[in-house]
Amino acid sequence: MKTQPDWAALRNEFPTLAKWTYLDIARKTIPPRCVEWAMQEYCRDIYDNAGEDAWSGENVEATRSLMAKLLGAQPGELAFMKNTTEGLNIAAHAFDLQPGDNIVLTNMEHVNNIWVWRHWEAKGVEIRFAEHRDGRLTLDTFLEKIDRRTRVVACAYVTYGNGYRVDLPALGKICRERDIRLVVDGVQAAGILAAPLSSLGADIVAIGGHKGLLGLTGTGLIYCRAELIRNLKTPFIRPLSVVGAAANKQFDYVHDAHRFEGGNPSFLGLRVMRRGAEFLQSIGIANIEERVRQLSTTFLGMVRKAGIKTQTPDAWEERAQIVNLLVPDAKAIQARLHKRKVVVNVKDDALRVSMSFFNNEEDLERTLHAIKREMSNKPTA
Repeated sequence: MKTQPDWAALRNEFPTLAKWTYLDIARKTIPPRCVEWAMQEYCRDIYDNAGEDAWSGENVEATRSLMAKLLGAQPGELAFMKNTTEGLNIAAHAFDLQPGDNIVLTNMEHVNNIWVWRHWEAKGVEIRFAEHRDGRLTLDTFLEKIDRRTRVVACAYVTYGNGYRVDLPALGKICRERDIRLVVDGVQAAGILAAPLSSLGADIVAIGGHKGLLGLTGTGLIYCRAELIRNLKTPFIRPLSVVGAAANKQFDYVHDAHRFEGGNPSFLGLRVMRRGAEFLQSIGIANIEERVRQLSTTFLGMVRKAGIKTQTPDAWEERAQIVNLLVPDAKAIQARLHKRKVVVNVKDDALRVSMSFFNNEEDLERTLHAIKREMSNKPTA
């Protein structure tokens, strides 16, 4: 019989929760104690050993291998980035598009997955937007915009607003059949959903490390399907066809995702990312997904019972850790909740509640009670 994680004990690894009800993992994680220890280790090594271990390239590669195992990819398919946007920006300059081609985005994207593609419009490439239906981006919404000149589809795995989860394996199959590249903003899914990156049908997935992966801002990674790596344009390396006797050989031999990296990485950030990955592995990503499914399902039921509208779907296959609430004056309610030590967010004029394995049912009850109280304008007890 499989032993379930001790969620109460794991919760104690997050000191913030002793003072705050934190339901904002979709914005940033609160750090577990292992993150604090990793930062102390880093500083201590610099103090005592002049950075021998803190700035070790071997540690960088060990982190790459661990992240590949955690996320379901090969180490050579991962490159370290500052954040999701940097990864998307690399993808948005990686393809050889021609005037008359088109790129399909969606009208539920984070603005950063729109800006990075806009430069193509000045080169005669059309930007199209798949339009959601009642907060859902089904395959039909993409097929309505895809045609024979579509070269790239770019979308979030889990949307930042109402948390809709796109059926990436099915969308990836459609794209592969039409020789379309599929680029994915994966930041809201990493560390929450257990599906391996290699199973999603995506060509490129960009992931920031500061949400479900329990890392610091300024660290992240990009996954690129191995078969595609050598064919992409990169900021640092010329296409292989122009490498000649006079070429700078430093990176010309690099045929894995390291091609997308330049300069020193964030050694501290990657040390923290590694410790976070070890912590997540000790729990099990499948266990984390199941815990988040239980919590979000419970919260959706509570929200509907309270008569509050939401755009988040009921079916688990169409959502993840985010539940949005359509309430009047969401920004004001968010501010008043913060005074009550309850942290949620506002996206697209709706309250966004997002949970992780470190949350519990009491967090959900306390948050919904506070929301209802603020909606009714009752004075603080």
